Amino acid sequence: MKRIWRAAILAGSCLAAPAMAGEAVLYAPEPAWVVAPDMAAALQPGGPAERLLDWQQRIDGSTVHAHFQRAVRIENPQALMQENTLSFPWLPDKGDLTVHRLDLHRGDEVIDLLAQGAQFEVIRREEGLEQRLLDGELTATLSVPGLRVGDVLRYAITISTDDQALGDEVQVTQFLPAAPWQVGASRAIVSWPQGAEMFWAAEARAGVAAPVSRGGYQWLEVALPLAEPDEMPGDSPARYRLPAVLRVGSFASWTELSAVMAPHFTAAAIVAPDSPVAREARAIMARSDDPRQRAALATQLVQDEVSYLLDGLDGGNYLPQAAGETWDKRFGDCKAKSVLLLALLSEMGIAAEVVLVSSRGGDAVPGLLPLPAAFDHMIVRAQIDGTDYWLDGTSAATRLANLADVPPFFHALPLRAGGAGLVAMDQRDLAQPQMAIAVTADQTAGVDFPQLVEVDITLTGPGGARLRAVADDDSPERLRQLAGMITPAGVANFLVSDLAVSYDNATATARVHARGVGSTRFEWAEGRLRAPLLDLSGFGSFNPDRARATWREIPVVTQGPSRQLMETRLLLPDDGAGYLLQGTAALDERLANTRLLATASLDGGVVTTRNEEFQQLGELAALELPGARRAARRLASQRLELVPPEGARWRWQLDVAEREERAAPIREAYDDAIAFADPEDFGPLQARALFNASIFDFGAARADFDALIERQPSAWAYQQRAGLHEALGDNLSAIADLNAAWDLEPDNGAALSLARLLAYDGDMAAAQELLASLPVGEADEVTFADMLATVTALEGDTATGLSLLAERLAESPNNADALNADCWFRGLFQVALGDAVERCTQAVERAADPAYALDSRALVRFRQGELAAALTDLDAALTLSPGLAPSLYLRGVVRLHAGDRAGREDIATALRMMPQLPATYGRHGIVPPR
Repeated sequence: MKRIWRAAILAGSCLAAPAMAGEAVLYAPEPAWVVAPDMAAALQPGGPAERLLDWQQRIDGSTVHAHFQRAVRIENPQALMQENTLSFPWLPDKGDLTVHRLDLHRGDEVIDLLAQGAQFEVIRREEGLEQRLLDGELTATLSVPGLRVGDVLRYAITISTDDQALGDEVQVTQFLPAAPWQVGASRAIVSWPQGAEMFWAAEARAGVAAPVSRGGYQWLEVALPLAEPDEMPGDSPARYRLPAVLRVGSFASWTELSAVMAPHFTAAAIVAPDSPVAREARAIMARSDDPRQRAALATQLVQDEVSYLLDGLDGGNYLPQAAGETWDKRFGDCKAKSVLLLALLSEMGIAAEVVLVSSRGGDAVPGLLPLPAAFDHMIVRAQIDGTDYWLDGTSAATRLANLADVPPFFHALPLRAGGAGLVAMDQRDLAQPQMAIAVTADQTAGVDFPQLVEVDITLTGPGGARLRAVADDDSPERLRQLAGMITPAGVANFLVSDLAVSYDNATATARVHARGVGSTRFEWAEGRLRAPLLDLSGFGSFNPDRARATWREIPVVTQGPSRQLMETRLLLPDDGAGYLLQGTAALDERLANTRLLATASLDGGVVTTRNEEFQQLGELAALELPGARRAARRLASQRLELVPPEGARWRWQLDVAEREERAAPIREAYDDAIAFADPEDFGPLQARALFNASIFDFGAARADFDALIERQPSAWAYQQRAGLHEALGDNLSAIADLNAAWDLEPDNGAALSLARLLAYDGDMAAAQELLASLPVGEADEVTFADMLATVTALEGDTATGLSLLAERLAESPNNADALNADCWFRGLFQVALGDAVERCTQAVERAADPAYALDSRALVRFRQGELAAALTDLDAALTLSPGLAPSLYLRGVVRLHAGDRAGREDIATALRMMPQLPATYGRHGIVPPR
């Protein structure tokens, strides 16, 4: 509610809109011009708690009298707490705060609290001081005496405003709330003398009728709330999404507004030849003859040597602080900084002027009524050799390299003697990337090893300046926080092992250098190993919604300006022998005010890519959207991939010595990442544990999980360690860990793994008891039946096992998992082989990933003595999933049975990955021939 009533006058971040009153609160009856609201209707029972909100503003010469009246029903203790304290803020140099009434309506009784002696206390509190706002605001505050649940609290105040900066001119801005906001009665009225020339406007949807003449005044009246506005697309320009505001003012044009405000700023920028400001200008001139460099140095001086403070005291909302005063105080707001910058540039003979801009929704300004309230910020426009330079003294890190960058304000109003109209701030590409990222990724250990990564990030302009404090502080905690934000493209699960930040003030450039380790860049999918180098699929989401009839002519706003650069060097295994680039290696595309440049090359063992993206602030007309959508789809389809040779070796194909040699620097990087991380961050330790497991160093992996479980036990960690125990032949410890996981988090996955281990360890009763205790949902039915059938068959009852699986298939005859479970069971226990191949083939045909079904069918065919067919299936399974150790082991067994001695290599490789395979398969008589 405070937001709504205070929105009667809109305020901005630097140019605050005109405010209010004198040092003491006044008490008086309501002015005669106030139209009394219908309180009888407002006090009717029922309806929303907010009974009355009444805004009335009277323009009298250069003064605006803003009358506000409110009635609210106190419906519950929460409302009592919220409404018990009244606070009316105002500025002391522009007028008066007058309190007219403070009443409690309790049934038929009206309690006049002012008549009983209630008085407001005046306090000064700079609520915006932390945001560098010093506006001199006073606050009248009162705890409402005797307020009870069920009362209707009614109060009325008037605040007068005579803004020194506007002279004889005047402005009013009144927010017009809309549904679904609810109120018993509400309206907004603005009136002015019949002979005064006033201009007014509001958003079309407000439906504000023309003013009417009454009693020598013109009256505008709007009933509130307005109808709920039509929904607008979020990617529409700001002018389509403006809140409804009634604007009234005496300015006939932007030119008149410019002329009225210009003298204040011209006078404030004048400095004496022997003043400190003039001496600073001469010092800059002595450093360079280039006017562009001089402008950059002057802007840097204002940005760096004058701190930001919005000083709204003594008419400061629109009146600027003098340049000399700003330099002496070393603080000021956007007006003060702009005036100081103007003074410096003028002393150096550079053509310049201050300009008003809107930092939010600037595209809407040309359609607004000419009022100072249309703007919330001020900068300087300098002209050098025919080029406009838009210089912001409140920004940071302006240097010669980025001097020509255009801020995202759309339009500017120069304040100039004689006046000026709005000027479009024409966009241009940024002169340098705001962020440039250079990544060197060392993938030489192998296509399926993690990559060692070095990242160099260069940030310029304000983005770089924000890192200056990090560079100066060199705090380990801040460095760790920064490290968490670094996510180099193409490097998943990136862990930083070392980080350094530096800042070069001469160029306003921050540099971040990070080392670390991340997942392999190569991806295995659908039997293909590839490293994506260019992924533009995100452009496929460019599909602005303009399907509604009322939206079809609305443009799409584009964000900017921005410029990003990404360069990558990827170091390949085996000096890049046999590696190929496939796809789009060069790209120069434009789409929706975005330009994308991309190149890639492969030279020896290094792939180099360079991607640069330029975005400009602007719009895309509705007529351009169909073509833009088609262009986006074409762009999204562009791919560039790095294809390894057929003979690229997987980590399980390496012997222990070679695998350890390749793994050593990666393990060292994980060690450094653990040391760099916060002691309570176990992510790097977990990553090292998984890496050790992935290279089959099960002992080292188990030691890592020992440490992880000691410091941060979890069901997941226990399950992972159970797998390592099993690989190392310690089934009792594996069972203990699975029990611990089951105790921590009763998950069916852990329970099924535990049942399997118990059964293969000979404890059938415990396995059966555990399975009987499980709650089985629809999603678990197949896996549960599979395990129950296996345990039952291990007890010697294969017929019941077959029956359990048959029941599942009867309910879901096309379920690929159920078909595969049935196929695998028949092969594993060598039963019902007659039609098993047919069942297995159905599983292969229905599976999304048929590798496991092919492995199951191969086992059946092996049992049937069809060795060649079994080998065909196993080759196909391993083509789809090269790391499927059970398939590799089985292929070795089948090969040896077929007389192929190469089967021993398959078995040896499989045992590197899963040393427990001989025990499991041996239990079922699947063994190599002697």
